[in-house]
Amino acid sequence: MSPKRDSLHIVLLYCTFLLTPVNAKTIKIEAGEFDRIGVPVSFPVPESIPNNHPFILISNDTDERIPTQIDRSSDHPTVTWMLEQPLYSGQSRSYRMVLDGVAKRIQRVTAEQTEGAIKIRLGEKPILEYNIDIRPSPDQSLPFYARSGFIHPIYDPAGNILTDDFPPDHYHQHGIMFPYKKTMFRNEFVNFWEQSAKLGDVFHREVVATMTGPVYGGFITKLDHVAFPKTDKQATALNERWKVKVYKTKDVYLVDFISSQRCASDHALIIQKNHYGGFAIRGRRNWSEGGDFLTSEGKTKSEGNHTRPDWVDIHGPIPNQDDGKNSHSGFAVLCHPDNFRAPQPVRLHPTMPYYCFAPMVLGEFKIEPQQELISRYRFVIHQGKAKPDEITRFYNDFAHPIKVSIEK
Repeated sequence: MSPKRDSLHIVLLYCTFLLTPVNAKTIKIEAGEFDRIGVPVSFPVPESIPNNHPFILISNDTDERIPTQIDRSSDHPTVTWMLEQPLYSGQSRSYRMVLDGVAKRIQRVTAEQTEGAIKIRLGEKPILEYNIDIRPSPDQSLPFYARSGFIHPIYDPAGNILTDDFPPDHYHQHGIMFPYKKTMFRNEFVNFWEQSAKLGDVFHREVVATMTGPVYGGFITKLDHVAFPKTDKQATALNERWKVKVYKTKDVYLVDFISSQRCASDHALIIQKNHYGGFAIRGRRNWSEGGDFLTSEGKTKSEGNHTRPDWVDIHGPIPNQDDGKNSHSGFAVLCHPDNFRAPQPVRLHPTMPYYCFAPMVLGEFKIEPQQELISRYRFVIHQGKAKPDEITRFYNDFAHPIKVSIEK
């Protein structure tokens, strides 16, 4: 064999190794009754995939190569990719699964632990931060407002910050947080929401993992809900786990948030009936004037309080320091239909840019030992005015995911 033909033979063998079909498997996806545009698609990792081996999908329609990412953080690993082309109601599509040993130079969603926070970026563009370190109170005479274990800032695709931290009217509100207001623990009243009461607080405890990849970046962390901090009665009432995934998208940012709450002892936590508490969002400071909410039912802050929508969008003006003109941005939070008491009542504050999903509006409930309260939300972070039809499309996909099947 000539040197030239020998080299060609080696290249062909190399390519065969790098792009190897997986037992002639074909993946089929079906849109069902909803349009699917720019959404993540997930399904269990097939047993035919060698452990930890990367693979891609190749569209049978276009021969386009589509990156995938495997999540092995649970006992049931999943593979995810971003839908590369719209798939409209009633349509289906198929892909070939191919083992891929080449690291492609493509833009990734990165999660970096630095400066006391986990920072998520798409390329060089910041998307959000989770605060690991305790952030000190802006007022040294009120040190009990120091806080960790929350998400802030959240950025829109243009780099504008959409959340607030230590707002002067309510130092205890921070970006994305998840404290309860009126609770009973070991027959005593505990308030995890208002730190000024000095009865309870929520703290970051541990970074379990960070995730970086071509499809999403994110993190898994643990938090503690502590009753009577810094007293002889201090005890952890709840252990919480956050799993956050930020997807690689184009026109909007998509973020999945999953909270898992368990009792930290043999004592239940009783969440009493109240008009607010739970998973909360604090919008940017200037939205106290000019900002508003929009729900899936078309309601605003003047009429939407304690309704039970599928989603809520918080939005408002973004001042431009250069020319004095305002743009507009916001982000919607979608409540998964499997959440406790979904669709959950929402507390829409009449004057502040803050709201929360508050199942305790409907009455008292308990988190019992050996049980787990799982809450799932998806964020749609956008520039411009809220587009209800688009947000509803994202909600339909979140609530009713694309059907995925494997064929030979």
